[in-house]
Amino acid sequence: MRVCMIMSTPLPPREGIGFYVWNLSRYLTARGHQVQIITRGKARRTIREEIEGITIWRPPFVPAYPFHVHLHGIFVDRLVRRLESEIDLLHVHSPLVKWPRTHKPVLATVHTPMKADTGAIQPTNLWNTLIKLQAPVSYHLEQNLFDRANKITAVAQSVADELKEYAVDRQQVCVLGNGVDTTIFFPSTSNNNSHDPYIFTAGRLAPRKGLEDLIRSAEYVVRELPNVRFLIAGTGPLEAELRTIIAQRKLEDRVILLGHIEDRARMLELYQGAAAYVHAAHYEGLPTVLLEAMSCGRPTIATAVSGALDVIEDGCNGILVPPRDPRGIATAVISVLRNPDLGKRLGAAARRTIEERFSWSTIGQAYLTQYSSLLQGAGE
Repeated sequence: MRVCMIMSTPLPPREGIGFYVWNLSRYLTARGHQVQIITRGKARRTIREEIEGITIWRPPFVPAYPFHVHLHGIFVDRLVRRLESEIDLLHVHSPLVKWPRTHKPVLATVHTPMKADTGAIQPTNLWNTLIKLQAPVSYHLEQNLFDRANKITAVAQSVADELKEYAVDRQQVCVLGNGVDTTIFFPSTSNNNSHDPYIFTAGRLAPRKGLEDLIRSAEYVVRELPNVRFLIAGTGPLEAELRTIIAQRKLEDRVILLGHIEDRARMLELYQGAAAYVHAAHYEGLPTVLLEAMSCGRPTIATAVSGALDVIEDGCNGILVPPRDPRGIATAVISVLRNPDLGKRLGAAARRTIEERFSWSTIGQAYLTQYSSLLQGAGE
């Protein structure tokens, strides 16, 4: 098959959707399929490159908010018309992607519906307020995409349920989940526990990620266990605000912002060495970082929202806590740190969950089945 992916996030990937598209593309390519990816470029000309047998297109992108997606869509449509004879279907990854003008069948994967995403954001600062103000433009783009797509898939049950806000028939949405390369993210064979324990989290420093709650939970934890550190990997628009919260609570030595980590080997090391992984989001689809931590056999603590409910069974392969509850996060962290046997049991069960249900061999094959069905329905 010849598949063309369209997404709005950068390559090389720096966040969940980018890794999702890249890993799925690698899976398809390894099995003999041809993959092209259309993403955002710079302001001038379209750039083409090839990485690991995958063709990457970067048509011009102008950050003219809130109409940046419309403007980028003009260049994407021109490129799609040029490539139509070379592709069998388009696989569009929402949000922030416009319907592509094409005669080819289109499968849309929904990672986070904007109505649910922005609904979880409180206008507590200028950035959050701007997101809410531009949201109606995004809603219109999504509605048009969902109305016209030949097939719709979602990364989590909650995401599929949320599509009722767009009058999408829930029975027509196939939930395929998210995937992890279990050969890259795996448990450590070392038992070296000589360093001070640390709690790890990774992701964009952005609204609805719950990072303010995580920092506040650290204040409670270090009162009980003063040698514990909290490491946060990622960059984003809330970095300055988070640093202010850290300083206000005098946690500069206990909560450390690591910035974006490009090196996957370093990320593996951080996952494997963590005493626990915490995902404090107020809303999420099915985050890649959560699955990566579980694939590394770490005890995982997550808020009981969205895609986390698809993968974590409380007390069996992880711990679920209420969203926006720093004390609840702290209580769960302390229980894992004080009970190593609990951490080992949860971590081992987490690894089994990923191997059985969320490896890319499982998710990738499910997409191939959807592609075949889509092409058969189109009469090809």
